[in-house]
This record gives sequence, C-alpha cells and structure tokens, in this order.
Amino acid sequence: MIEREDIERSQARTLDELLVAVEGVAIARQGGIGQPTSVYVRGGESDHVLWMIDGVRIGSVTTGIPALQDLPLDTVERIEIVRGPRSSLYGADAMGGVIQIFTRRGGNGPASLRATTGSNGTRQLAAAAGLGDEAAWLDLKVSHLETDGINSCLGRPFPPGGGCFTSEPDRDPYRNTSVNVAAGYRADSGATFEAFAQRADARVAFDSSFLNQSDLINQAAGVKWVTEPASGWRSTVTAGRSWDESTSFRNGDTTRSVFDSSRDSFSWQNELQFAGSGALMLGADWLRDRVDSDVRYDRAARDNRAAFAQYSWAAGAQSLAVAARLDDNEQFGSNATGSFGWGWRFANGVQAYASVGTAFKAPSFNELYYPGFSNAKLDPERATTREFGFKRRLAALRWSVSAYQTRVDDLIAFDVATFNPQNIAKADLQGLEGSVEWQRGPWRLEQTLAWLSAEDRGSGANRGRELPRRPAWTGRTALAWTGSEQFDLGASVQFASRRYDDLANTRRLGGYAVLDVTGSWRLSARTELQLRLANALDRRYETATLYPALGREVFLTLRHRAPR
Repeated sequence: MIEREDIERSQARTLDELLVAVEGVAIARQGGIGQPTSVYVRGGESDHVLWMIDGVRIGSVTTGIPALQDLPLDTVERIEIVRGPRSSLYGADAMGGVIQIFTRRGGNGPASLRATTGSNGTRQLAAAAGLGDEAAWLDLKVSHLETDGINSCLGRPFPPGGGCFTSEPDRDPYRNTSVNVAAGYRADSGATFEAFAQRADARVAFDSSFLNQSDLINQAAGVKWVTEPASGWRSTVTAGRSWDESTSFRNGDTTRSVFDSSRDSFSWQNELQFAGSGALMLGADWLRDRVDSDVRYDRAARDNRAAFAQYSWAAGAQSLAVAARLDDNEQFGSNATGSFGWGWRFANGVQAYASVGTAFKAPSFNELYYPGFSNAKLDPERATTREFGFKRRLAALRWSVSAYQTRVDDLIAFDVATFNPQNIAKADLQGLEGSVEWQRGPWRLEQTLAWLSAEDRGSGANRGRELPRRPAWTGRTALAWTGSEQFDLGASVQFASRRYDDLANTRRLGGYAVLDVTGSWRLSARTELQLRLANALDRRYETATLYPALGREVFLTLRHRAPR
C-alpha cells in the first residue's frame, strides 16, 4: 500500500518513480519523463497486471497496458498493490497482480497549491479544491507538468532490434495537463453514490526514423452505487469507461498515425455476511474492448462476460478463502480459474499464509493483428502460482518474507530481434521477497529485497535463458529523520542487478544503484518548501538498450494549504 503521505514524502513526479520502490517490481523506461514505460511484477509481462482507477479498468486495448507515464500523481490518494494471480476475482488481466489507484477525496478539506521547478527545464503546477460534508461532496484537481527532457535514444550504431534506428541528438520534451472531477452522495439509508471523471492530455517527442511526436489523450470515468438491501448483504454496482487516443506525426510532414481504443466495464458484486465467521461474495461482470485506427486490424472489438464467487472464513487463529470464476471470451471461449488461500496467526502475532491460484490472459489486439509486428496464431497465456510467507506487524516494527513459484504456459513475449510476439511453451518465474520497516523516535528505516529467476523453459533455442528486462536482484534502502518540527530529511538507495534486453540474452544491461536525497522545511503551519536531489551521484545506466535513464536532477517544490 502506498499512501498519500508516502507520495508527498517521496516527491516523486511519476507513477513509475513510486512503484520502483516496491519489492518484486521492476521498471523499464525508454528514456526520460513521458517516454513509454513497462512495469514487471514478479517476472510477469507488463500486461499481466490489471490496472484500475476507483474500480474502473484502465489500459490501452491495443498495447494491453495503460500509459503509466501520463497518469497524474496529484489526483492519487493511495495505491493498492496485490501481487500474484487474481484472475478468479478480476478476470484475465489480473494474471500477475492488481494495481488499483484511489483518487483523492477532499470534501470540505482546505484548498491546496503546489509548484515545482528543476532540472531539464521541469515546471509543474497543481491545484486542488473541494467542498461538502459527510452527506455530499465535490472535488476538483488540476495539474500541469512540462519538461524539456533529455535525448531519449542514443545515436550510436544500433544492434538488431535495439534502440530507435536513427540519430536525433536533441532533447525530447514532454508536457501533460490533467483534470480530475469527483462527487459523492450518502443517503440517510446508508446508500452511497460516487462518480468521477479524469482526463490527461499530453504531448511527447521521441527519437524515431519515421514519426517522432505523439499527442495523447487518456480518459476514464465511472460511477459506483453501494447499498445494503438487507442486514448482512452489501451490494456494489460499478460501471465505467476508459479510452485513449494517440496521434503520432513528424514535424513538417503531413503523415499521421491514429490509434483510438476504449474499454467499457460493468460489475455487480454482492457480499453476504453469515452469522459466525463466514462470508460469501457473488458477482458478475462484463467487458467490451474496441479499437479504431487508420491501421487495419482483422478484428476491432470483443466482449467478455464472467461470473465469480468467493467464500472466506475465519475462526480463532485460522482463516481460509476459496474463489472460482468462469469467463466467456467472445474470441477465445470459456476459461475457468480458481484460487485457495489459508492463513494461521501464531500466539506471538506472526502470521503464516499459503495460497495457490490459476490465471489466463488473452493476447492484446496489437499482439494479434498489428501489421508486420504481430502473430495471429498466438494462444492465450495460462499460469499456476503457489506462494507461502510470514509477516508480523508491531507498533515500531513490521516485516514480511515470502516465496513464490509461477509456471506459465504459452507465455507471450516480444522478441526485439524479430519484432514479433511469440508463445514460449513454458516459462518458470520463482522468487523470494522480503521487507522490513522500523521506526524509533524520529528515525525511520525501510529495507526491501527481492530475488527473481525468470527463465524460458520451452524447447526452442532460448531454453534456459532469462526473460528480458527482469533483473535477478532488486531492492531499496531508505532512511528518514523527522526530529524537528520544521525540518525533515531522507535518503534512499534503489538498486538492481544486470538484466538482458532480448530473449536470446545477447544484449546485456548493467546493474545500477541510484541515490536520492530529500528534505523539507515547514515555513508555517500551511506552507512547506521541499528539495529533492535525484540520482545524486549521476549514475549512468539503461533499463532498455540505448535508452538512457535520467542523470542527476535537482527539484524545488513549494506547497501551500489554504485555511479552511
């Protein structure tokens, strides 16, 4: 869980800068801010994670993933990260986990303003205001980010399938303006109704031998209605739409490339609490994906209908949960998934848990139909995951350790050497994760560490080789001091071991360790000045071949909250 307090303390500008600190998560970004970004959870592909905003599914129908680089952090209240398969509750997209973003709900809270300036011509301004009470509320948040960027792709000779196949040694700027509106109403009966709409409007430049700029619009809107028809029965209806528009072009050229996609979703979930310690969840959902492009796709839409159920029980030291789901995919037919979890709490407060779950994932439209870069013969991916672990939470200390093993059949991986996706007969993903958080007086220490083995276990030429862009070791050490009423200080080191950029393991990307330093000075009860030194030692590294990471940067932020 990443709370709003964590976001403000980190002074992160983008979502990937937050997620890289989570154990079991690896990030690959093709250059600076605003460039395409992939998130790998526990060694799965970047499209193995279901992304949601306030219960509404988001993500491009063509690529299978949302434009993470364009999601504004200023609208986020918290981020819930669930690692491991959740297909039995959420369907095909939750093969490797679920990341749900909950937007901020200020209501009658004070209006706020934030201004940031810094390296690479970075300017950011964000404002938030709200009104209302416990019965009804309305929120508005606006944010604008601009940066001159860096040269997103290096111009030295390109290996097959690597880099951007051109030399454009210039800066690649990025700008993003976002708006979020949310409202809610609570009736005397206890029923609640909530609605939100969010839009991010961006332009990004990049290096390419064809088109080198894109105008991007990412939107999401949804409603949620929660009622209690009877004692012990809670009903939740959620409906939403997410859609993205991408228009790519080249300066001085009339050539355009247009991709529009939309995702409509509806879910009805019923929670029944029984006398005693048992609870039953019953639900159904519907999903429709559509794509509209000037590139011809052999198929432009598909539906998915599903029914699911989960029974959970807890008594004394023991707990268990069992879930099942049946999906009817218009293109790939019926698919059944399920999961079982068990937990035990020892007398000293340590919790032990174990689980097993199955999942499936349908190929994206680009993987199946994009001309010249697709494979219409792809099969859906299927996986089985087993996990066990221990955790404990005390007032000053919390820790967790876990081990997992995932066997994926027909894993879809994009081979940058051939520019086509392919099914890998089998892939093994196994790993260990651990985290410790300790606080004593003004000091706070956080440590995460993860080990991953992600291998191709098929019968082809790449058998035994590592899956691309997954480092074996990742971790983070962070130390913070809050011993003054006026000043806070913090430092963190994020590290990752070497990785490969292709299925054949011929292109090696070196490991790295990056130091960030942060500080804040409360000028008054409502005004705060923040300083961030990112990549303080100016470490040079790449998470994708020939796409350099950002070097040393300095940012200054002023925050102000108006009186109520």
